[in-house]
Amino acid sequence: MLAQGLPGAEEAHSRVVRGECLFTLVWQIHEGHYAGVDLSGLGVVSIGEFKGNMWVGDPNAMMKLMFYIDAKADSDQRRALESIFIGKEGGWPGKFGSLISEVRSIEYAPIRFEAPADLAHWRAEIPGRVKVGARALTGPTADPNRRVQLINAPGAEVGPGQVATWGVVEDDLATGFDFSHAYKGGSSKHFPFDWRP
Repeated sequence: MLAQGLPGAEEAHSRVVRGECLFTLVWQIHEGHYAGVDLSGLGVVSIGEFKGNMWVGDPNAMMKLMFYIDAKADSDQRRALESIFIGKEGGWPGKFGSLISEVRSIEYAPIRFEAPADLAHWRAEIPGRVKVGARALTGPTADPNRRVQLINAPGAEVGPGQVATWGVVEDDLATGFDFSHAYKGGSSKHFPFDWRP
């Protein structure tokens, strides 16, 4: 289990192609610690492919992915983030990590994350490797001053009971994993998260 909290925000961009979910997940830790190691202000990006349906207990549902860990993390922070996000430390990340069948690689790169308080958009960038972003979902009958949100989403990559703000993918550059494909126009979700025990 995580020793301290990891309040932050996560965005998920995905598109279902041929029964597979292709995704880029981005986590930005606003404030958090693990075993005395400060993780505040650090980010993690995962690119991968998901087969099956993890949300209904499909025993064949598994992920193949890679991780980018924030380059500004020192060696202790890198070890902590790797251990948490691969699922070795339990809690929700442990449940999610149990669905990883293969980690293709772990690399270190600068990660920029942007999500204004009104959640009109959200985006993340690793120069030359990843540029993903979405604008908040809206429509002709939606109040332009309110976001399309779902409370207690049935599919939340950060765990149960979260609030999902829905968006549409505008930027979809994600290199470094051979199963990634373009998913501009696909679904995007923004979640706050808190992994304190």
